[in-house]
Amino acid sequence: MKKIFALLLSAALFLTAAGCAPAAAGGADDKNIKIAVMDTEVVFVADDSYINGINLAIEDLNALYGDQGYTISYEFYEDGSVFQQGMEALNAIRSDPEITAVVGTSSLNILDVAADVLDSAGKLLITYYSAPDSLFENGYTMVFRNCYGEDDLGSAIAAYAAEREDMQRVAIYHSDTDYEQDMAQAFLRGVAGTDVEVVDVAVTTPLEAELDAILERWEALNVDTVFVSQYLAEDAFDILRLVRTRNPEMHILGDFSFDYTDYLLADRTVSDDIYIATPVPLEPSDEVDEFYARYREKYGSEPTQWAVQLYDSIRMIVDTAVRIGSTDSADIAQALHEEQGYNGVGGTIAFDAEGRLIGRQPKIMVSEDGMFNFVEE
Repeated sequence: MKKIFALLLSAALFLTAAGCAPAAAGGADDKNIKIAVMDTEVVFVADDSYINGINLAIEDLNALYGDQGYTISYEFYEDGSVFQQGMEALNAIRSDPEITAVVGTSSLNILDVAADVLDSAGKLLITYYSAPDSLFENGYTMVFRNCYGEDDLGSAIAAYAAEREDMQRVAIYHSDTDYEQDMAQAFLRGVAGTDVEVVDVAVTTPLEAELDAILERWEALNVDTVFVSQYLAEDAFDILRLVRTRNPEMHILGDFSFDYTDYLLADRTVSDDIYIATPVPLEPSDEVDEFYARYREKYGSEPTQWAVQLYDSIRMIVDTAVRIGSTDSADIAQALHEEQGYNGVGGTIAFDAEGRLIGRQPKIMVSEDGMFNFVEE
């Protein structure tokens, strides 16, 4: 049903696009590269590493390739995490022949349709935040996941829990949404045969009284760790506050719904020691350290992993276009499928035939003083 719904919406979008397909952007002679960044400003305002990473990439690219005649730019398209607004943004992107590629979106309810519409329109889509595993069962050739899927993340956090002697009795608390349910299932598969025992699985309830009852049940079950997987950051932090207020010693495992700097700082008294599997392909290295040092000098603030993620996602598109001598979206997509991948600040980014990130495993991060940092191995 979900796929049929997406296809119907894609057809509706097609019919509203001035009655004809836009001309393809790029080619061997065209040296203008325009990238659409589609997302909600809420994400970018919560952590300025997003927009700073983009701006730094654009500046570097124009400095590198300006003498060769290239002009690189980007435009932000607000989708508001609202379906109708996302459709309006998609229509604008689809009908603009100058757009070479799209980076986005963090809204999973929009991403399904975005992938279908943009692939059909021949526009390259790089997902930088999250993308469900099911998206890559549709035979797309223009869609690439520069991040990990729910199976990767659930399995990684399960492996970490299995290594900890103090995480033995785990409760799972997830949203009633496909992505979060699938992540919970991956966690369950990951801890099978280990010393970790999952003693309770609960689905998010909006009623605080019901959550209080769940917390009482966890106390009776001697739960020492809660794995929280939520669609909305607000829900994740509401749960965090209630759990930690009742039991400050409770271990918290989570997903990227906790990776919001503003929320972490606002809940500083309870937001330390949250363990998540990072959704982005970032390896600790001298290159990352050098990037962070440069970022601090330029912006006077501490970057998060999202600065590298957006920087690499933008650079990957343009560096690949220049390398192959074509700004045509289909040519860039074909080159991104090459086995050697792309060497970014965060490491090598390579994709399989379906566009999924391969050859990498998520790293575990822990929160401290409003920031997530890698757990030392």
